[in-house]
Amino acid sequence: MTVDLECDDLVIGAGVLGLAVATECAKQGRSTVLLEQHPQFGQETSSRNSEVIHSGIYYPVNSRKTHYCLSGREKLYAYCAEKNIQHVQTGKFVIASNADETAYLEKLHAHAKNLGVLVERVTGAEVQRREPLIRCSEALYFSRTGIVDSHQLMQSLENDLQHLGGLVGYRHSVMGAQRDSQGFTLEVNSPDGTLLARCQRLFNSAGLGAAAFSNALLKTQRYEHRFCRGRYFTLSSRYEGKFHSLVYPVPQKDGLGVHVTVDCAGNARLGPDVDWIEERSYPALQRFYDCDWDAVLPQFLAAVRKYCPSLEQNALSPGLIGIRPKLFIDGEAKPDFLIENFDGYVHLLGIESPGLTSALAIAPHAASLQA
Repeated sequence: MTVDLECDDLVIGAGVLGLAVATECAKQGRSTVLLEQHPQFGQETSSRNSEVIHSGIYYPVNSRKTHYCLSGREKLYAYCAEKNIQHVQTGKFVIASNADETAYLEKLHAHAKNLGVLVERVTGAEVQRREPLIRCSEALYFSRTGIVDSHQLMQSLENDLQHLGGLVGYRHSVMGAQRDSQGFTLEVNSPDGTLLARCQRLFNSAGLGAAAFSNALLKTQRYEHRFCRGRYFTLSSRYEGKFHSLVYPVPQKDGLGVHVTVDCAGNARLGPDVDWIEERSYPALQRFYDCDWDAVLPQFLAAVRKYCPSLEQNALSPGLIGIRPKLFIDGEAKPDFLIENFDGYVHLLGIESPGLTSALAIAPHAASLQA
């Protein structure tokens, strides 16, 4: 057997988390290779989201999501400032429009205070003063929420990795892997044909395809990603600069509700919605990156006009579509990040929102796990 590529650590998947994990491995002085099937980084979940720097307020106190989101948020702000990555600390309103939603705000307020998250309770009139298009009875304001240019973030992490001597292989698909006493052998489909790679530690940060890869390597069927599609509409230039903060309704089933976010240039978008996909095969997901936008538009308008009644229908145009990997283990939903180490095989499953915010905190932990 001729080995074409040999390294200490090999990371599968060049989303923001894979880039961060590979960079942490390289910081340890270990030879590190990052393989990505697409032509460049972040072509799936990492580039198809709201680009929000989350506050970490929606998850149980002892969950991994809470722990890594809270620490990752501060690391991300510091990293963006150090590397001159575009980001804005916009703040976020979570708004209530009726008695039931106000009761939810009461619980969320107590939860945020318990976590030590900065939170301000404001009246509907105060929300309207700060965000003239928004109507609600009252709200919570989270000042540490923000937005980041995810492309610049991933580009910076790739630069860090390469500066540390790490190698990045795009258009490299890992077709299979086997373990022996010395580590792992991987069969990789590359632009130059099939090659064999060897590594001591193997990190699976393959996003939507991560659970299927783990099942194959670990010879199990325990892990499953079920897929939830989120669609976004963009608002026309008439709304540029009309929103200054992010505006979220009270969370809905399986998601945070159709909310208003802005990008670093002040452009606004609406979304995501929650659309479960019956398809279970990762390779077949490509067809879900499009939809009948005309059919989706009315439900978006109805959702957003509950708190932004003046929104004009002709101001909405189709935006992006993202797909979230919802983790199930042995058929049961596991709504938290999963990071497991099998003697040097480390998989990171169910890394959906707030994965972007959490990545810089997850990565050092993952890279510290020993073979």
